[in-house]
Amino acid sequence: MRIARQGRRIWMRVFLAALFFVAGCVEKRGGELQGVPLGGMEWSASNLDIERYRNGDPVPEARTEAEWHEAASRGDGAWCRYEGEEGGAVGCGRLYNWHTVHDPRGLAPAGWHVATEDEWDRLALVPGGLRSLGILSTGIRNCLGAFYGHGVSACFWTADSSGAFEAWDREVASRDPERLVRVSVARSLGLSVRCVRDRPAQ
Repeated sequence: MRIARQGRRIWMRVFLAALFFVAGCVEKRGGELQGVPLGGMEWSASNLDIERYRNGDPVPEARTEAEWHEAASRGDGAWCRYEGEEGGAVGCGRLYNWHTVHDPRGLAPAGWHVATEDEWDRLALVPGGLRSLGILSTGIRNCLGAFYGHGVSACFWTADSSGAFEAWDREVASRDPERLVRVSVARSLGLSVRCVRDRPAQ
């Protein structure tokens, strides 16, 4: 009986770990996102992990620092994985520059949009809202094209510009996972993206 109970506990731990991985980390193919209802909104349960705009055009991958800088200098969209890991083994989702977020072809799948400043602010007022999103410290790609912060922080683009060369982001540190920080950063950074489902037309 004791061995059977231990076996059930081990199976349950494996199941819960797999469930958490699916909720916060797995690539959503075909533009299908899983939603989490929070504060009258429906948030994507995972970081965005797609490589095409809504109209089907590809978002260029920038593997090298030179490719990353070139995209930024032209004002073009680009994505990468943290430290170029195949399949996103390190961290969850892809890192995008803000030019991708702001592209008129639309980065978010149909029926969704990149979360705005106002929506992040409203989320911050929901008790346990950040924990409910299963945020992981996925790190960023900085202005120099280098990677930083895996295991330390998670940074998310908002849909809102903060200047001619900057945009607003929201940051969560692993040491303080309930605190959401607002920062204006260069549009050339590579950050994670969360989406919110569009409201039905009234």
